[in-house]
Amino acid sequence: MTRTLFLAAAALLSSPALAQAPEPPSPERLRATVERLVSFGTRHTLSSATDPARGIGAARRWGAGELEGFSEACGGCLEVTTISDRFSGERAPNGVIVENVLAIQLGANPGRVVIIQGHIDSRVTDPLDFTSDSPGANDDGSGTALVIEAARILSRERHDATIVYALLSGEEQGLWGGELLARHATEQGWQVLAVLNNDIVGNTVGTSGAVVDDRVRVFSEGIRASELDDPEATRIR
Repeated sequence: MTRTLFLAAAALLSSPALAQAPEPPSPERLRATVERLVSFGTRHTLSSATDPARGIGAARRWGAGELEGFSEACGGCLEVTTISDRFSGERAPNGVIVENVLAIQLGANPGRVVIIQGHIDSRVTDPLDFTSDSPGANDDGSGTALVIEAARILSRERHDATIVYALLSGEEQGLWGGELLARHATEQGWQVLAVLNNDIVGNTVGTSGAVVDDRVRVFSEGIRASELDDPEATRIR
């Protein structure tokens, strides 16, 4: 299924410079990335941002380092940066700085943007428990691994659209990383063609035991009518 996701991304980004399908993702690298993410103990948004080995900060720095390595390999084709803001709510009553790691790969038409994202934070059942181990291999180490592997493979080619690879934080506390990225996209004037949000990917065995590994399940909400200037005209189109 991960290969299908990569082919979908390649189709969105297709250009004359991308004459063939990208190389397939490496199962070994994907597994190693998930295992590395688990090794940080917890990636809870409220966990330490400064500890060198444990917590959300260590995980983010490691993810940024992986992306910077890909940029070096492609001659600086990725701009690796972070965006942050302070959020508070029921799941962060004292407030917390939410920081997203972004790697931006400019395309031939740089204003047209495809975002490939996953959330790097994790939690246990209690959303305020930031001290217990919270491996988050599935939710969402799997999606984070996909984003990192996508950056490794797709950064080797030129594309028509700009790609933003995003490792989001604060999603388990209130979808704050997504909100932060949406605000940033608006401020930057991005024309967002698609957002490929990867959350809990690779589950190919259903509760019935059936295996479906040749397609991607898409959960996509339409634009609310209240957000459109002319909802009726949009429905007609």
